[in-house]
Amino acid sequence: MITGAETAHLNLKTPTIYLEGRLPLIVEKTAAELGLRDNQIVQATAESKPDALRLHLKGPQQGQFIDLPKDLPAGLRLSSGDNALFRVQVLANGSIMLRPLQAAPAPTEASATPPAVLPSRAEQLGFRPPDMQALAQLLKPGMLDSLLQGLSASSSPAFSALQQWLKLRPGMAQLSPEKLQQAMHRSGFMTENLLTQGLGAGLIDLKSVLRQLLRSGTDKDSLIGDSLDDIESRQLMANDSVHGREWVLSMMLPFADAEPVAMRLVRSRRQPGQEKPPLVIHLHTRNRDLGEVWLQTRISQQTQVDMVMWALREDVVERAKSMASNLEQELDSAGLHMTRLQIIHGQGPKDPLPYAPPEMGSLLDVHT
Repeated sequence: MITGAETAHLNLKTPTIYLEGRLPLIVEKTAAELGLRDNQIVQATAESKPDALRLHLKGPQQGQFIDLPKDLPAGLRLSSGDNALFRVQVLANGSIMLRPLQAAPAPTEASATPPAVLPSRAEQLGFRPPDMQALAQLLKPGMLDSLLQGLSASSSPAFSALQQWLKLRPGMAQLSPEKLQQAMHRSGFMTENLLTQGLGAGLIDLKSVLRQLLRSGTDKDSLIGDSLDDIESRQLMANDSVHGREWVLSMMLPFADAEPVAMRLVRSRRQPGQEKPPLVIHLHTRNRDLGEVWLQTRISQQTQVDMVMWALREDVVERAKSMASNLEQELDSAGLHMTRLQIIHGQGPKDPLPYAPPEMGSLLDVHT
């Protein structure tokens, strides 16, 4: 989905070879049996069995294992004690495919210092947590405005770009479908894809602005760099999910007068003989006026809308209930039919992408 010059280095798919020349492995067990999710990166240790090669999973899947045939291709052969990293791809039927990222043999007594294995840029991005905390912090009201004040209009090429981008941010109360679409285009997640369609010429987008800020040098370089990693890790996940069981696009929507909103779009792959799967939109924000709010919207058959809202504050719940009829009327005027609206006082759903930091030594930060 995401293509172009700036993300060409993220595209890991080629017709027959993946990364270090290792072919993917088809696994008989399903993702549900192993507790794995699409695009997850897992580490495993090999153990030789009489009739199979057993991969013991580490991290959140500790205790789970996968048995592979011993007659693997040359590029995939492992010995007992070898460690390997795999990216998980969940297929439409729930089975999984393991795409090897690297395989490093365990150190032996003969080797005093094991060779350093530097992860690729894509591997580093794959280990990032799913919450985009750096980007959320950077997009808080006033954060980028303070960075603008520290730039010189005459000497910094980033000044003009950042100034224009800040002016284009929508206000939360004035949000409309058109402004939402524009905000998504300027978020930095879609720039390369728009350019390939001839639609992004002259676009002032967040990703390009952040790169210019890094070149200019600020006291927030670390936060800016982490925010860029958040954007590119979401781009990489969206690109990989195109061929998986479901398509996922995650981004952070900025506002001029409110906290940013984390948005995730999910759509399952269409099965033969079945209707087009619904589009599910997840929203989450920590708003200074409303508190923490979650919203899940399910759109099916193009016009059927099912919504569930969670809020921690009771007054926000009561306010939302009092305005439910207005929302239904607005949807009707737009040709949409509200099939359900449920408003819940309490904690919203947990992040659907479980995350645990990699074990010590499994990842090397080459930027440090």
